[in-house]
Order: sequence, then C-alpha cells, then structure tokens
Amino acid sequence: MSYETLDLDSIKMENPYLRIGTDVSTLEKSIGTVGLIAPLIVNQDNILLAGARRWQALKNLGHTSAPVIRVDKDSLQQELISIDENLVRKSLSNPEMEAHLLRAKEIYLNLAHEDSDFKDTLMKKRQSRIDAGEDNTSEDQSTELGVEELVVSEFAKEVSEKSGLSSSQVLKAMEREEKSSDELRQARNEGQVSVSQANEVIRLEHADQAKILPHIEGRTVSELRKLVKKAKTDGVEEALLSHEQLPHAREFRDMIKFFKKTLKISQTLELEGIVAEGKFKSDLEKIWPEIVKNMDSIIETDSSHYLGSHSEHSFEQESSFN
Repeated sequence: MSYETLDLDSIKMENPYLRIGTDVSTLEKSIGTVGLIAPLIVNQDNILLAGARRWQALKNLGHTSAPVIRVDKDSLQQELISIDENLVRKSLSNPEMEAHLLRAKEIYLNLAHEDSDFKDTLMKKRQSRIDAGEDNTSEDQSTELGVEELVVSEFAKEVSEKSGLSSSQVLKAMEREEKSSDELRQARNEGQVSVSQANEVIRLEHADQAKILPHIEGRTVSELRKLVKKAKTDGVEEALLSHEQLPHAREFRDMIKFFKKTLKISQTLELEGIVAEGKFKSDLEKIWPEIVKNMDSIIETDSSHYLGSHSEHSFEQESSFN
C-alpha cells in the first residue's frame, strides 16, 4: 500500500467519530521512541477518517507533516473506517461504543444489500472459516443464510477478532443499544446502571424501562431479574409492590449473611469444646458488648430478654432469617 506525505495543517478534522481532546502523552512517548507506526487515513477531500490521536500527538511533538493513506470510498465505507478505528480502543460496555457497533452493523447491512462484491466478500470469509473448521455451520446451511443473518454473524466475528471479546459479547452489546430506551442510555452514561443491570432492564418495553429505573439502586442482578420477570407478566406497578425494597436492604442482607457464617463457626467451635484464649478472647470480649448494644438498638429489643426466651432454639429454625 502506497503512502503519501501530507501537511498536518491541511488535514481537516471534520469527522464526528474522531477522538479529539484526549490524553496522548503515552502516544507521544511511543512516537518519540519508535516513530509513527500506523499512518493517518484521509479521504479525497483531506478529511481525517482515522488517526485523530496520532495527529494530535504529532502536532504536540512539533511535526508538520505525516504519512497518510488516501482512500477513495463511498460515504458508508468511510464511516465504517472511522468506527473501526474506535472499536479496538474502547470497552464495548461503553454506551457510546455500543452505538458505534450498532451503526457499523447497519452499514454492513446496507453494503451487503447494495454492493454484491461486499456481500461476496462476507460469504467467502464465512466459507473460509467453515473450511478451516472454525465454524460449525455446514456448507449447505451457509448457502441458505439470509443477508441479515450472514452480516450479523460475520460482523460479530470480525469485531471479536479486533477487540478480543467473544462474538456473544459483541452481539449482546448491540442488543443493549438496540433495545435500550433513551432513559436507560442516559442512566448508563451517568454510571447509575451497570452492564449486568442493563441486560435485565432491556427485556422490558421502553416505557416500562423508564418506570423501573428509579427502583434499581441497591438491587442485586438476581433481584432485578426477578423484578423484571414479574413486571413482564403483571406490569411494573404490581411488580414493584410485590418486590418492595426496605431501606438499607443491602446492609441488612450483608449483616444477616455475616451473622449466619459467624453462628455456624461458633457452633462448630462449641461442638468441639474449643474456648477462646489469650488475645482472641480479649478482642472478642471488647467487640461483643458493642455488637449486642448496637443490635439491641437496630432491632429494638432487649438482648437479655431475647436470649433468655430463645436459648433453647437452634439455628435449624433458619426460615426467619430468609
């Protein structure tokens, strides 16, 4: 592939996909040590398609020109080049990257429908995988694939190879973007909803996603999964009523889990006739009264009365803890 040299100031930074204003100090050190490894990519109008961070690093280092690859592609293929530059550099859990993924898939579909050469290339890549034993699809099944199924499958595999993620992760990222409401996207951008939580919420219609978002905080993924399942069958309002979450539920669950473990350990020690001695005993003697005092306050009871009236009960009556 032939390169040409272009003045940095003549390169137009008009591409919305360019990552401008990011920290390029590490890249500057790399260029200063080994030089520029990958050239910039521009179109016929000198608009930068890929390499904004390299362009910025070169400018910061005082360079006035750079090697470029000039491409002569249609607008969709130019957009694909810009998206591809970003996909290998950011986490696919990032909502912005999920949007880029979905847009790239749309471009693949358009090109496959409009450009027979592009479709043939995808089919050849798939056939090569089958021949190499990297795809379980039989040759007969491969020829029967619809355009959309072919595109989605091959696109996911290509992104997987570039990003190091599995094809299923790529497909799930696109599904999150495709099924997320505007409210869910905003919540994710603000860090209020995790990827795992979003995977559950997208099972709901957009209107129901907006209703359930204020009630996500503090719920585990397992709890949220049950809530969403209930909402799908009985509606969000009914689901929220039946899964009403008490204040500080997570703290109480963590505390109960800790006490269950502590009780089992103490039962084992008691059964084996082991008593605390030395520093262990002195530390426990300091901690235990404080725990009893705090627990009396939290559950609004008198521990001496409670222990006296329940001393004969064993932990086998565990249902009250669940």
